[in-house]
Amino acid sequence: MLTKFGNLSIRKKLTFTYVFTALLILAVNIFVYANVNNVISRLDAVYVSNINLNELSGSLDEVQGGLKDYLETKSTEAMDRYYKAYQSYDKQVSSLSDEISSEEPKRMERNIRRMSEKYLSHAEEAIDAKRGRNIERYRREFDNAAELYKYLKTYINSLNNETFRSNSADYKLLSVSLNYIEIVNILVFVAVTVINVFLVILIVKRITRPLRSLANVAESVAEGDYEVRVPEPEVMDETGVLTETFGRMLDGIRDGVLTEAHLREAQLKFLQAQINPHFLFNTMNAGANLAMLEGADRTYEYVQNVADFFRYTIKKMDAPVTLSDEISMTDNYIYIINIRFSDGIKFEKEVDETLLSFRLPAMTLQPIIENAVNHGVREIMGSAVIKLKIYKLDDTVCIEIFDNGAGMTEEQINDIFERKITDPDTDEHGHNGIGLHNVIGRLRLYCDREDVCEIKSEGKDKGTTVILHLPLSLEREENV
Repeated sequence: MLTKFGNLSIRKKLTFTYVFTALLILAVNIFVYANVNNVISRLDAVYVSNINLNELSGSLDEVQGGLKDYLETKSTEAMDRYYKAYQSYDKQVSSLSDEISSEEPKRMERNIRRMSEKYLSHAEEAIDAKRGRNIERYRREFDNAAELYKYLKTYINSLNNETFRSNSADYKLLSVSLNYIEIVNILVFVAVTVINVFLVILIVKRITRPLRSLANVAESVAEGDYEVRVPEPEVMDETGVLTETFGRMLDGIRDGVLTEAHLREAQLKFLQAQINPHFLFNTMNAGANLAMLEGADRTYEYVQNVADFFRYTIKKMDAPVTLSDEISMTDNYIYIINIRFSDGIKFEKEVDETLLSFRLPAMTLQPIIENAVNHGVREIMGSAVIKLKIYKLDDTVCIEIFDNGAGMTEEQINDIFERKITDPDTDEHGHNGIGLHNVIGRLRLYCDREDVCEIKSEGKDKGTTVILHLPLSLEREENV
């Protein structure tokens, strides 16, 4: 339930909280109103019985006064007054209890009712006797009615006093209850307020806590700490989506930073690998031998090729170069290698000249050629051949480098692509240089794709073919 609520949008959470608190306050107000109204209604009803008894006493006085006026004046006005009072009194008397009870107030009400019936009967007899001009009879009946009138007044007053005492006790009890209800209502309002504040704090905390954590992470990133981790979102509302998105963005930034660092490291190792003391020593040795055995022209050509080779590796590192430049540098390298190994390597080229202006990272071909020399054809028996073939296939520039050397196993090929070699600067034979996987890594960064290289070999002593697949679109982007 809490998880479902947490995954709601912030707008729905706030709406739910507002509606819930509003309904809660409304329910409390209705509860308070009902209780207070009930107590007030009971308070209003406390003295109703006393008011009724006072009205009953007043109606009795009206009946007695009307009766006396009629008997004295025999006027129509007096008769009307009498009958109106008679009807009112009779109606009020009929509402009194006629129940036989041990309770004193109910017994008194029953007595008042019975005496009132006799009183009204004597009053009617006196009226009839007056009309019949029976003086003796109407005086007797009037005297009986007057005597009952006195008794009734006494009983009504007594009942009124008794009821007042009882009602006073009820009034005090209801007053205490009203005070108690007021206290309870205050406590309920306090509780509701605390609940509302708690709900608001809880909702705000659930909204701001991930934002605060996200702000701390962003501050760390701004200070250069890309290893900081974004906390997992607790719920998937807007803040959860924001946290998850920021985490993916930080992963992208981190990968970019690491990629850039790896690229710089690869470039540094690339530059370092060019200054190979062992290679320089052998190269200079060969130059010295040539100087002794041959003329200065060939020595000059050799030294010039070596100089061009190192000049290229140093100056062309920061920007892409053309295939033409790469092929020229490869020719220099093969020339130097053949001087060292007495023209023992046959280098063949088949190049689509329309692709000579195609741009690619510097030092792409030479490391592959060097790899073919060191691991492929150096120690084979017979003629060593390295073939370079460059052609266009659909929207791809294909560069094939074949050697007829030692070949490669499937495991060795997989090791190159999975980058399992621990030291990229040193191969298994101790040769210092740029590894093939280093070239593949730089090409992947340059082309922004993984499938830039393919290695084929039928097994031991069957030779190796390295095929590079570079998209033609790179040339268009470079021109733009």
